[in-house]
Amino acid sequence: MTDLLGAVADEERWDQALHRYAVSLGADQVGWFVLGSGPEQLAQWGPRFAQHPDPRYWLRSPSADGAPALVGRGVTAEATLRYAEHYRAQDPLWDAAMAGYALAGPGGSAVVTDASGPAAQRFRATAFYNDFLRPHDIGTRMFGGGQNTRHPGGHLFASVYRLRDDEGFTADQVRRFHAEFGALQHAAFLHREMLALRTRTQGLEALMERLSMGMLFLDTGGRLLHANARARLLASLPGHGGLRKLLAGVPRADAALGALFAQSLAGESGCAELPGGLLLVSLAVGDLAALGLGHGAPGVAWVLMERALDAAAAAALARQAWRLSPAETALLLALLRGQTPQDFADARGVRIRTVRAQMSALLLKTGTQRQQDLVALVARLMLLAPGDFQKE
Repeated sequence: MTDLLGAVADEERWDQALHRYAVSLGADQVGWFVLGSGPEQLAQWGPRFAQHPDPRYWLRSPSADGAPALVGRGVTAEATLRYAEHYRAQDPLWDAAMAGYALAGPGGSAVVTDASGPAAQRFRATAFYNDFLRPHDIGTRMFGGGQNTRHPGGHLFASVYRLRDDEGFTADQVRRFHAEFGALQHAAFLHREMLALRTRTQGLEALMERLSMGMLFLDTGGRLLHANARARLLASLPGHGGLRKLLAGVPRADAALGALFAQSLAGESGCAELPGGLLLVSLAVGDLAALGLGHGAPGVAWVLMERALDAAAAAALARQAWRLSPAETALLLALLRGQTPQDFADARGVRIRTVRAQMSALLLKTGTQRQQDLVALVARLMLLAPGDFQKE
């Protein structure tokens, strides 16, 4: 089992580890290993597993998408299709497995195997055995099913088999398969989720590298999945130790960044200061579709604004988008550069009351309620606006 858990993030190692695990149970081959919402879904999707017999086809999407996933296969696509369309209803082991699964209850599991002794002799006289199992070199089998209480789409249905007919799996082998089924189910679920996340973030990484602004993408645990070239360059510059610390992971960053991360997970906009004239702005993952990414990956996207380079362009975009007055645009530019309303009032030689009125107008026109939300919104506008609009 340690071998399997160590291979959850690697497709080739997983296939090899799964085969070794089947052999350790006394089997010769993996049958089917499927994650799904229940037996009904497993039966319904059987023909599609035959149509796409490569597990890599199914591991591109996470369980949250609702579809089942083939996470391991040893039988041929032809055998899979024949079983799904014609022979499953004739299989007494399937019926026994489903009955055991129902009795196991939430969080439980059940394991069954082909009968031995005189019952096995009678079974080998059936049409199911002679027309299906024997032509496909499938001997004694062992089925298992588990109910995953934490993940509705993470119930595992697994089978292993021998290439010969004999007295069947021993009681110890059946007990071990049953005792380890929960850990096996957990490993299979992790394998699916990790490969699905990798598939989805590959498109995101390519997108991020095309952006002129620094961008970070973190998973829901705060681990950095990707930082684009601009972000890595900024982190290498003197005075940007805060960014280098952030790239090591949010839990090791300061409290303000940890709070922004929690805010970002909740889908709320926000921004935080970083030393060296950098502004970190949260970008809702749903906004990535506007950048050309057709599917979202679970996590948090952050944009790095360089105040000295990006503030003027962002203010110009906001002026066009919300028809800001020259005074409102000037105030917004000052805010983007890190000044306070009082700093702006002093520099312009006007009363703070006047600046507060301009601030109220800015918030009203942009539909925001706080200065932080205003700055975050304008930064997102700059990232999402078409290139030709930015050049106007």
